[in-house]
Amino acid sequence: MAIIIDANCVANVFSKSSAKHSDFKPVLEWILLGKGLMIYGGSQYRKEMAKTSKYLPIIRLLKDFGKALEGCQDEIDEYQKKVEDLRDNADFDDPHLPAIVVITKCRLICSEDTRSIPFVTDKKYYPKSFSIPAYYTSEKNKNLLTDRYVDKSLKPLCKLNKMTSERISKLLK
Repeated sequence: MAIIIDANCVANVFSKSSAKHSDFKPVLEWILLGKGLMIYGGSQYRKEMAKTSKYLPIIRLLKDFGKALEGCQDEIDEYQKKVEDLRDNADFDDPHLPAIVVITKCRLICSEDTRSIPFVTDKKYYPKSFSIPAYYTSEKNKNLLTDRYVDKSLKPLCKLNKMTSERISKLLK
């Protein structure tokens, strides 16, 4: 299964010393030990990730091993503009998330920003008959970490071998 890890909780997923790591540890384990795949992309996501640049080498390593996938930046940026044009509430500051969902067909978002959920899950930002994304916000949502939310274009998903997952795990602090 694929998951978009919102920039606001990248530290919670990848930093064992984060106060909220226990809530997001299932996402990390699912990526390192299971069939999980991190999805990201777009100029806005890159801009937000620049603030937490110490995690970029980990994401790059995951990408090298086929456990992270970057969506087409131009397509995501273009769709984000459509979302921004439809936006009617100034509190909605994550228009890049529906864009990543639509362009990559990834229907699961990992975020601690529960305020954004009503906006990101608003059907007006998605094509007709497109499934709106589900949200992983804490360990109570670990039942979402399945292949159910993965588009067939992203399958088959693979697991890392034990040596590789241990190597990446050692980089996490």
